[in-house]
Amino acid sequence: MEITKKAEYAINALVELAISPDEFISSKEIATRQHIPPNFLPQIIATLGTKGWVEGVRGPGGGVKLIAEPEDISVREVVELIEGPVAITRCLAHGGNCVKEGNCPLHGIWYKAQEAFLNVLSNTSIADVVAAKQALENKTEQ
Repeated sequence: MEITKKAEYAINALVELAISPDEFISSKEIATRQHIPPNFLPQIIATLGTKGWVEGVRGPGGGVKLIAEPEDISVREVVELIEGPVAITRCLAHGGNCVKEGNCPLHGIWYKAQEAFLNVLSNTSIADVVAAKQALENKTEQ
């Protein structure tokens, strides 16, 4: 299982918006600052808007603004919004309906690995990613 670039772009867009709370930022500026291909951004922003995380204003002085608290948005929520349910193997996808369940020595291992993975994503907020980004920037400035 691999998290797609589109999910990474969505997380990075939210990080950029969280860095500048209460400001409308143009999609072009978000794309430039976060190295996101501009053609991906409108669809990503629209999808983030369906959760009530962002709002957009058209025209001069418009742009996109984060309206949810970054602490309240988990990385898991963003990934699942963009990609659907996260599963590290097919047997755990879509509710874990595995034809070998009960007879597969790997099922328990995959289940534990998935739980650990989802736990990290669930317990990491956009605010945490912002803090990590700022720590890296401070480290490179020294």
